[in-house]
Amino acid sequence: MKRTHFYFITSILLALFTFAISSCSDDDKIEVVNMIVEIDSEPVIFYDIVTKEEPGMWVREEGKKNWNKWPQDRIKGFSFEEGYYTKLQIIKKIDHNYDGYDGGSSTSYQLQKILEKIPSESIRNK
Repeated sequence: MKRTHFYFITSILLALFTFAISSCSDDDKIEVVNMIVEIDSEPVIFYDIVTKEEPGMWVREEGKKNWNKWPQDRIKGFSFEEGYYTKLQIIKKIDHNYDGYDGGSSTSYQLQKILEKIPSESIRNK
């Protein structure tokens, strides 16, 4: 009886220890996605969460139909230039442990490569 009790307690402790170690892995906390985005040549006014007005740009993920407003400084390493259609390869990082207390975002974007940049009229409404 004592031996069975010992094995039972040992298995529970081993299971808890395994769970604790696997849940502490940093690999599960940050998701990295490579993506292609298009930047329209036409600027836009972007309003952030507190309705602060700032320069924006129209962005569309490759293969998607809808355009979204992003602040011009959202993609680190990229400078928006009015009058140019730009296609970028970017890295999207999602921090699943982000607490949001500083008012920022759990998602960040980093320029990896400029794939195309051509002078152009707006293509957003075509």
